[in-house]
Amino acid sequence: MDNLIQWRTRHHSLKIELLRLSSKILESNNPDDILFYQELCEKYAYHLKKIENECFQAVGVKMCSCSFNPENCS
Repeated sequence: MDNLIQWRTRHHSLKIELLRLSSKILESNNPDDILFYQELCEKYAYHLKKIENECFQAVGVKMCSCSFNPENCS
């Protein structure tokens, strides 16, 4: 259960940071900054996927943001 709480907390934190970075991409006019932010987003996305995979291996459930709507689930 402790692992689940840690995964959920870390997953939430990474998603928030990813959202912040993606908003910086929209705000920036400098191509170098945009590229930098995109690379950071890729790193955050990698770690999110890693947490999701670890959770799936341990619990057998995938994390997604579909809100139980099959049309939105990936």
